[in-house]
Amino acid sequence: MILNAITSGFTLYFNNFSVFTKIFFVPIILIGLLSTTADYLFSYGEDYFVIAGMILVFQVIFLTPLFTGMAILIGRDLRSGSLNELIGYVIVAAQLALKIFALQVIIGIMTIIGLILFIIPGLYIQFRFTYSVYYLVLEGNSILGSLDSLWNESKEVHWSLFNAGVLLTLLTISFVLIVYAILGSWSQEEMSVFLNFFGNCITIYLQMIIVAFPVYSIYELILKKISS
Repeated sequence: MILNAITSGFTLYFNNFSVFTKIFFVPIILIGLLSTTADYLFSYGEDYFVIAGMILVFQVIFLTPLFTGMAILIGRDLRSGSLNELIGYVIVAAQLALKIFALQVIIGIMTIIGLILFIIPGLYIQFRFTYSVYYLVLEGNSILGSLDSLWNESKEVHWSLFNAGVLLTLLTISFVLIVYAILGSWSQEEMSVFLNFFGNCITIYLQMIIVAFPVYSIYELILKKISS
């Protein structure tokens, strides 16, 4: 069942590859440039740490949550066949970005506590509560309300969510390792900045694919199972 949801999610992505990539092209380039700039500044030593740190803070607190919200909204509209202009997704997601960040921080803290106790509880928390962001973005729930809704509505499928998280994590890690292995084989000193930029773009683009398609499909599966 979960495997079918993941498969259908990736199938939807491949069927909408050009549309999704066109919408996300500028945002991915932007975050790729910022990530590469921060890496470049860090390599110059302590004099540039503050600037590089501010770039990373802006990326983590606002840009990544912004793009996460956009990916969820775009994933919804691709399923319904009613895509909007990019600016519309930016405006809506920008209003939710700080809430998404706060939700991710809460999940992160719970995950760290679980990892300290033992690895499996930490992974269980991370893989289960990942889906709460969909309740926040799509159903207008509060931060705590999103966590509560996810907890209550996923009781019957919580181990399936854990298994799905393990599978998607392994797929993501494998793909990223392959990409960086290829980039590393091409790496030359004069190309290192470009390759770093390309790697950053690919990594964030893959994250948006996962959010908009297979994980979204599993979220739909949770609701379908509960409603039935």
